[in-house]
Amino acid sequence: MLIGVVLVVLFGAASVYKLLGSHSVSSVSEVRSGITGYCLDDHHDGKAPNAKADIWPCNGSAAQNWLITDRTIRHDGAACLSVENNAKTSGSAIVLNTCNHSAGQIWVVDLGGYENPASSLCLDSPDKKAGSGLIIASCNDLTQLNEAWTAATWSPVNGSEPSCAVGTEGVRVACYAERQWTAWQSGSPSHEMLLSDYSDGNAYEEWCADFVSYVYKEAGFPFTQGERNGWDEYNANNIQYMGLTMHPASGYEPKPGDVAFFDYPGGHVEIVVVGGKNPTFIYGDSNTIDSTTGNGEMNEDTLTNDGSAGQVVYYLSPN
Repeated sequence: MLIGVVLVVLFGAASVYKLLGSHSVSSVSEVRSGITGYCLDDHHDGKAPNAKADIWPCNGSAAQNWLITDRTIRHDGAACLSVENNAKTSGSAIVLNTCNHSAGQIWVVDLGGYENPASSLCLDSPDKKAGSGLIIASCNDLTQLNEAWTAATWSPVNGSEPSCAVGTEGVRVACYAERQWTAWQSGSPSHEMLLSDYSDGNAYEEWCADFVSYVYKEAGFPFTQGERNGWDEYNANNIQYMGLTMHPASGYEPKPGDVAFFDYPGGHVEIVVVGGKNPTFIYGDSNTIDSTTGNGEMNEDTLTNDGSAGQVVYYLSPN
């Protein structure tokens, strides 16, 4: 659901190296916990199926080698952070298993944490101490340290914030959509300010297409035929004319950054942030009223068919 980030200050880890023994230090990516000084860790760098995932003092070791890619959190490029047995129940354990893109291995940034869309639950460190096993739990604690996580580059002092400026056009678009979702949920900037950005300062309206065009602009790929200032297209039906490639929904597996077109009355568009057979979307939802603006809400879900109301009929891919 990436930006309410909790930054942490890392402390010296001489005693940690002694405890870890054979762990080699490597200058690789880490995922920091909001609990000061701790990082996502593969317990003793375990290689067996269902190896335990925990938190441990940040030290740059091989056990803390992570790569955030394609909506997975990978360890050493081969194992993925997984909900054990693809469970959808709060309290289910987090383990490492061979990457297969199953539902339990998909993670989306939500505020400052990581949500598993299949369960609508978030990555949590309930005991808040070294060696604590991780679980999935209610995302109601995303503002608490136990559910706050930050992807960074290992440094004994400082790390770098995650960037949306890398990857394919689609990956960058999906990243910016997640940033807007984070901002919307945090309430800062205000919903009024965000809506003004999406619509380029125009009067409120059904803004799903405004949102799509705004995210593409922010990702560095602005539309050139939008009805307002080039980039801003507010008619969902016209998104198909913005230089994108159309794929009938039947038989096509969408990719991050694709635009999903729904055949609701008047048309409707959403941005794919997790691709594959069970995609996840972020979008402007004009059917749900935001109490602070009287206009639509932003939403995230996995709905591709809304019964008699409509369904995804095609996807539009960036070039």
